[in-house]
Amino acid sequence: MTVVRNLIKIIVPIIIVAGFFFIMSNFKHTQTLSLAEEKRIKEYASLMQQAKAKEEDKTQILSLSSVAALGKGSAGEEVKVVQKSLGLNPDGFFGLQTEQAVKEFQMKNGYTADGVVGPQTWDALVNTGKDAEGPAESTSNSL
Repeated sequence: MTVVRNLIKIIVPIIIVAGFFFIMSNFKHTQTLSLAEEKRIKEYASLMQQAKAKEEDKTQILSLSSVAALGKGSAGEEVKVVQKSLGLNPDGFFGLQTEQAVKEFQMKNGYTADGVVGPQTWDALVNTGKDAEGPAESTSNSL
C-alpha cells in the first residue's frame, strides 16, 4: 500500500507538469500580433472611443434641451453639459465662471446677456455651438 502511495506522489506531479507544458505548447500555435498591428488596433479603439464620446455629448445636449432654465446656483449633469459646450472644466456647478461664460456666449450670439441658459441658449448651443447666431431675445424664458 505504501508503495502505491509513493508512486502516486511521484506520478501525479509529473502528470500535472506534463499537462501544463502540453497546454502551453498549444499557445505557440496561435497567431501573435506585431507591435505595429497592436499599435494600429489601439489607435483605432481610441478613435472609436472619441467618436462615441462626441456622439454621446451631442445626444445628451439634444435630450437636455427641454430642461428648464439653468442659472447661478444650479447643479447637476445639465450644468456639466453646458460647461463642456462652453469649453469650461465641467464640475457640474453653475457658478460665477459658468455664468460669465454664458453671458459672453449670449452677447457674442445676439441674445440678451442675462447669464441664464434658457430654451434659446440651449438651441444655440445644440445647433451651432459657440459660433451660433441668433435673435436678440432673452434666454431666461421660464417654462
